[in-house]
Amino acid sequence: MDSIEQGIFNNEVLEINALPRHEEAELNSFAPKYLLKRNISTTIWLIIITAGIFIAYNFAEIFRIFAPFIAGAFMLLFIWSYYSNYQWFRKSGYAVREHDMIFKRGFLFEKTTVVPFNRVQHVSTNRGVMDKMLNLSSLNVFTAGGSGSDVALPGLLPETANSLKEALAARMSGHV
Repeated sequence: MDSIEQGIFNNEVLEINALPRHEEAELNSFAPKYLLKRNISTTIWLIIITAGIFIAYNFAEIFRIFAPFIAGAFMLLFIWSYYSNYQWFRKSGYAVREHDMIFKRGFLFEKTTVVPFNRVQHVSTNRGVMDKMLNLSSLNVFTAGGSGSDVALPGLLPETANSLKEALAARMSGHV
């Protein structure tokens, strides 16, 4: 209690306008092959749903009346999905600053996550089957108190993901 009485403890009010703004950070974009990956996934769903519509058309008499409308609605949905993939890719990105990492994503609903390095517990890279075929990788950043990955940067080149992983690991250990 003596340290508080002697004036050692400070808890100054910060000027909000003087704080660093994450909006001003220049974001790095993801590898162009990531857009291809998203479009391939959308196409696979299109094929599966088209096959379902075709089966229902051939085996359910009542479905034949509504099939053109349902097929048209799904085509509009998938055109929207391809457009949404493109817009997500165009508007999403990441930045690594001196004290934190920023991940911005989304098209209609944008979300920005800022993770200070002093909260990072560990970092890992991840490559799925399609990632290996397209030479892509994901970087997962785990923070204190979280049960899973708090930030997952998809669509990175493996070299970029590994160098980011090493840079973040160095910052976590205080060697930078």
